[in-house]
Amino acid sequence: MAIKHTPLIAQYLNVKRQAPDAILFFRLGDFYEMFFEDAEIGARVLEIQLTSRSKDGVPLCGVPYHSAEPYVAKLIKAGYKVAICEQAAPETTVGSSAKGGAFQLVAPAGGRGAGRGLMPRQVVRVITPGTVGEELVLVAGEKNFLLAAAPDGGGYALAAIDVSTGEFIATRVGTGAAAREEIARIAPREIIAPRGAGGAAAIARELGAPLSAVAEDWFDAAAAEGSLARRFGAEWRAGTDGEPAPAIGAAAAAAMRYVEENFGGDLAYLRAPRLYRAAEFMLVDEVSRRHLELIVSSDGGRAGSLLSILDETLTPVGARTLANWIVYPLLELGAIRARHDAVEELFDADLGGEIAESLKRIGDLERLAGRIGGLRANPRDALKLGQALTAAEHLKRALGGRRAALIAELAGRIRPLPELAARIDATIGDEPPNNPRDGNTIRAGFSAEVDELRALALDARGVIARLEAAERARSGIPSLKVRYNQVFGYYFEVTRAHLERVPADYERKQTLVGAERFTTAGLKELERKILSAEAGLKELELRLFTGLLRELAGSAGEILETAAAVGEFDALRSLAAVARRRGYVRPEMDSGRALAVRDGRHPVIEAGMKAGEFVPNDVAADPDERQLLLITGPNMAGKSTYLRQVALIAIMAQMGSFTPAVAARVGLIDRVLTRIGARDELRRGESTFMVEMRETARLLEGLTDRSLLLLDEVGRGTSTFDGLAIAWAVAEYLHDATRAKVLFATHFHELTELARERPRVKNLSMAAREWNGEVLFLRRVIEEPASRSYGIEVARLAGLPASIIERARRILKNLEAGEFDEAGGARLARGAEGAGAAAAQMGLFAPLERRVIEELRAAEVERMTPIEALNLIARIAARLNGGGES
Repeated sequence: MAIKHTPLIAQYLNVKRQAPDAILFFRLGDFYEMFFEDAEIGARVLEIQLTSRSKDGVPLCGVPYHSAEPYVAKLIKAGYKVAICEQAAPETTVGSSAKGGAFQLVAPAGGRGAGRGLMPRQVVRVITPGTVGEELVLVAGEKNFLLAAAPDGGGYALAAIDVSTGEFIATRVGTGAAAREEIARIAPREIIAPRGAGGAAAIARELGAPLSAVAEDWFDAAAAEGSLARRFGAEWRAGTDGEPAPAIGAAAAAAMRYVEENFGGDLAYLRAPRLYRAAEFMLVDEVSRRHLELIVSSDGGRAGSLLSILDETLTPVGARTLANWIVYPLLELGAIRARHDAVEELFDADLGGEIAESLKRIGDLERLAGRIGGLRANPRDALKLGQALTAAEHLKRALGGRRAALIAELAGRIRPLPELAARIDATIGDEPPNNPRDGNTIRAGFSAEVDELRALALDARGVIARLEAAERARSGIPSLKVRYNQVFGYYFEVTRAHLERVPADYERKQTLVGAERFTTAGLKELERKILSAEAGLKELELRLFTGLLRELAGSAGEILETAAAVGEFDALRSLAAVARRRGYVRPEMDSGRALAVRDGRHPVIEAGMKAGEFVPNDVAADPDERQLLLITGPNMAGKSTYLRQVALIAIMAQMGSFTPAVAARVGLIDRVLTRIGARDELRRGESTFMVEMRETARLLEGLTDRSLLLLDEVGRGTSTFDGLAIAWAVAEYLHDATRAKVLFATHFHELTELARERPRVKNLSMAAREWNGEVLFLRRVIEEPASRSYGIEVARLAGLPASIIERARRILKNLEAGEFDEAGGARLARGAEGAGAAAAQMGLFAPLERRVIEELRAAEVERMTPIEALNLIARIAARLNGGGES
């Protein structure tokens, strides 16, 4: 038996069918109500009271319509979509395509029409993570892309729109793996793909991005060409080099349609898609970005990342630009040098004063222009725009005469539009409301009609008193009065003694015993204006503001271009300020393949230390002579820090930054790939070692002689012999089969033998010294192999019990002496003696003798005192004889 619902609930269910996958905010009077499952989700996520309708027991909760934005923001951040359902005028057809602007600008309140049953209602907007424009949801320093992924053979066409700024980008990648990497780099808030596109769904799951599946015909290439041409005209093909792949057009059209259907606002400010190629930028894949902590640190926050060190921007658009530069380092020498030229000129410039103040006043001009262009701006936004344009004019003036070509270009792209700023200043008052419907938006003196209505609304009694005085003077009747009652409205009252002085234009309205009441055409008009002044004033101000907003929206493209130029300059200014304060130097960029850094430093770790406390280190790598740098040494000595700082210096150089070093020469690097650290992928059922092997396999693909590969402790997740064998084989492969520059950090010091067999392998180590029974980690990279791993000493420093440390030392002596049983296992159960036991070698190596030789090689004989030399000889003799350390 069908459930019979009340007319209101039946209407709700009908509207809900328009947006079945969204939380429906159903307008009822002064509230947005949620029903059924939506109410249960809303009450839980928003932490509000869940109740029910007394008539039918339907679950119910709601939020005030005038303060709904924070609640919408909370639901979007929790991963839900929100559909805004508004009351329409009685004559409006429910389900029409007319859509309003921002959801807080709502239709009149009230649940029912004037005696005509339920008010019609319709969904005016669906807010999704990728189509949100509200400031409460957006993160100031991050882009907010919606991405469409169109399968294209074995690869994908990708198109991404940021509705908050109008940015529209597109590209094509040849494989699913490349698509995953590029989508991760774009970091969309939402992905759309055709239903049944399993590859796109898998990528979305891996990246944790919400996926919205749409009909396959949304990605029809033939229809896409027409829809893009209608909106953008010839600009569509100009932005994609004139010959875009059909799949790129399909992805772009699908993204645009999704935004049009859900955003609910004018998209005239949306720029034509800009085609780019991933090969134009250095590849730093998603795993490497995470290991290097480029944008976020290991704990998921911004603090401790490279971005947190380099970002001293003064505008949100500058912060977004800088983050984008870090993720997309350049590969074109001219563009890199142009940024370096600009940073160099700004290095010695006064970056405070007018420049800093202008940037602060400009604020987030890009997203402000997006709200203006989408007709979602409020009066305060318009006022901010006027102030920002004036500040942009000051900034343009301050940048005049700069030598760096890039700064001059940016100054030329800044268009302050002074006429527009003057128009805003003349129209909008100094303290306008947030909502244009509240009135008091238009500046006094802009409109005579507004001034008159405002005077009437605010000073009706004063207006009547002044009229009364004027009429007494005109008629010569000293007792003339202007009065009001609800029956007759406003009227002039004249006593019988003065009737002969009544002006000819007075019209008799009522006769009393001792007086007559009159009216005039002017008094009737004044009465009409007074009684309708407040409502009329608000309506007129709203109309004037809407006209101004449409005028401003026509210049949204120019404003966005100015915003982009301001953001790039702010990013350059930030890089210069950081370089000057932290002592960074301009790197020498060339088309070679070598990487040479003198006294390089880790920018993030150094920032957390006292001045001069960080120990700098050199690196010299090239594919011809120093291709594979094998770095050995204790686990606590700083190998991982060294690897990371080399990678960060390379990335900083090619993004246009100065570098933390005394000097740096960087030949163009096409990719920086790392595997530093490990983590379990328990959700996939993969162990740390499996993750390590997968990542290592991935890093070996596509290496060129311009690639920089950094590997840390390959093979540590399995048994010693297995791990050593894998590490040895990987190192050989990197030398023999590639010419990539490789920094290979390992605790298997046996790998140092590779330098004897492979000409481009060089041994480095982290220096450590023993002093009075203690191990000192010097943090210095030296050109020699490590003689020991010092693992037991590290364990002692970590606080392991003394009994464990002592037992470990005895076991280590057994292993070094080659004490193995017939099965190849160590004879550990016999205790510490081991002297005279049959020694078996480890196959490829002779550990004890080799360590003695390495220790002799490492000895700085010319610096030793006689007693130190004798102690060294005694210690070596004791080890060879199976005794303890002396």
